[in-house]
Amino acid sequence: MKYKIKEFMKADISKFYILGVSIICLLLLGGFFSYAIFTVSKEKNNAISIVTGNLTYKLSVDGSEGNILTVPKNTTKEFIVTLSNPNNRMARFNFYYIGDLQEGVTVGYVPVKGVSTPPDEKGINLETSGSSGSSSIYRIQVKNSSDSEITIALGAGVGLDYNDLSLPSNGHLFNEIELDEGAKKVLADNEIETSLDDMFNYASNGMYLSGASDDGQPQYETDESQVTNGLYSMEDEDGTSYYFRGAVDNNNVQFGEYTEDYYVYNYGSRFFQSLASCQEYNSSCSESNRVLLASQGDKMYWKIVRVNGDGSLRLIYNGVSTNPTNADLVSSSAIGLTPYNLEGNDPKYTGYTYDNGTDSFIKKEVDTWYSNTLGSSSYDSKVSSGRFCSDSSGYREETMLGVSVFASFDRLSSAYGKLMGLEMQENVTPTLKCPTTSESYGGSYRLKAGLITADELVLAGESMGVVGNSYLTYKGNFNIDYGFYTMSPLWLLDETGFLYSQSRGLSSSSIIDDYVSLLRPVINVTTDNGFTSGDGTATSPYVLS
Repeated sequence: MKYKIKEFMKADISKFYILGVSIICLLLLGGFFSYAIFTVSKEKNNAISIVTGNLTYKLSVDGSEGNILTVPKNTTKEFIVTLSNPNNRMARFNFYYIGDLQEGVTVGYVPVKGVSTPPDEKGINLETSGSSGSSSIYRIQVKNSSDSEITIALGAGVGLDYNDLSLPSNGHLFNEIELDEGAKKVLADNEIETSLDDMFNYASNGMYLSGASDDGQPQYETDESQVTNGLYSMEDEDGTSYYFRGAVDNNNVQFGEYTEDYYVYNYGSRFFQSLASCQEYNSSCSESNRVLLASQGDKMYWKIVRVNGDGSLRLIYNGVSTNPTNADLVSSSAIGLTPYNLEGNDPKYTGYTYDNGTDSFIKKEVDTWYSNTLGSSSYDSKVSSGRFCSDSSGYREETMLGVSVFASFDRLSSAYGKLMGLEMQENVTPTLKCPTTSESYGGSYRLKAGLITADELVLAGESMGVVGNSYLTYKGNFNIDYGFYTMSPLWLLDETGFLYSQSRGLSSSSIIDDYVSLLRPVINVTTDNGFTSGDGTATSPYVLS
């Protein structure tokens, strides 16, 4: 009996061995076909969900399911693209655009906080549908410099989570857009906020001009849903610009220092950059009017206005401290207090230059300061000849009020104009593209230093006639009624030119001696080597060596 059992076991083991080998072969064969099923895909008529066996993917553009990016001619546009895993198991995905780009078109991803870097062709794993990690969000920028509208189709590959993917023959990965290292740091530290509808009709604190009382006094209201703070984006002449808005506190930069004691000339509570300019204002000015503005070794501090479309940073002077008190000029965010021009009875004197190239008084003051400080030091190499705009376009007479206005008034002062009884456009529409002008004054410039524009103040959160609370809202006792100048012409009133200024909110200042404003230089800097330290806060500003 034992012998039969042994024989049976021998025979049975042999049979099991043959059966086991057969099963293993079948499993290997089945695994091969299973792999094939999950890695072969077919795209049908730009369908968004591409079936690969039982695996699919989903793409959405700016919140709507789709895979097409459409960009008008001569336009830079950014899209929020979401790649999602709709499957009931983890899967691997890659992401690309389809076909070659036509001449004058570039595509890339923006390396900003809160979004992901697109995967390489091998792909990334996304978790099961509905769970954390089941989608990935990308910010894609398309720059279309051609003279026709373009469309770009997006695609994705999908496979098992343990298998590397590859690109189709017509698929192309996204490269990072070109930015200076400092600009990359700013974007990495800030999420880009979504712009609200009509948000420029409000100050960044939500306050707006709602009408007038029976005695003609302006009335204000606040809409809490329109409070806006953070980093936002808008197209400029070189691409996409990322601008700070509202009560932000992480856009501080330390760049440059005073290499020797720096003096200005105080005459009649006006502060000039040189004895020559002071004497041009009044011949009685002398060396006895010289006063100290900054001491040797004092660091210069700035606020980042925006990341420019060319990847550089646009800065506005903030004094020798990250928190100037503005109790007097020395403790302020300014370098001087002078008229914009010494004549003002012609619209041409509102231009940063006039008569096809004559420098305004204010331009000479800014140029003198720059030449005597940054321009005569090693810091000059970091400062680019950036874009500046003195928008003198659209000059016209408003017969109802007997005032002549510039296009900037229509663009930036809707509620204020309506309060004056004028027909105005419905919404405030700031721009970072300098309008073309036919005048012999103002226009577009390339400069080492200049002034901020009224459009940039509106982007920062200021609103005409409304008290704001943005990082550019002027606070303090020194010259509080007239704040600081912009280089944006506003109107000609009583034969005197006025510019936009910043005083508690977006306001106006005469270009001559009646209502003088402070000078806060603006520069554009390259940051190829990044910042040496800092996180942008007042206590730890970004340091640019």
